[in-house]
Amino acid sequence: MEIRLRALECYTAAGVGIGGTELAAAIRAGRQLTRLAPLRESGYRYLMRALAAQGNLAEALDVYGQLSDCLRDQLGVSPSPATRELYESLLATT
Repeated sequence: MEIRLRALECYTAAGVGIGGTELAAAIRAGRQLTRLAPLRESGYRYLMRALAAQGNLAEALDVYGQLSDCLRDQLGVSPSPATRELYESLLATT
């Protein structure tokens, strides 16, 4: 399972890096990451970046809310500093 998750992370990161028509595939891979590993923050960060790169900032910010709710409900914790930093940088672009 770990290899599959890492492959999805790499694919999502590559799609965001390439941009354009690859963003839709990156978003699909990011969504799959969050479904397969709902407590793994990296998948949410990749998805947030892909959505923001596509111009869908509202949905990217909503993904942070979903992660925050999931972590609070399942583990009683908040998102990591890296995830909060990404969220704040996206907020700053609004």
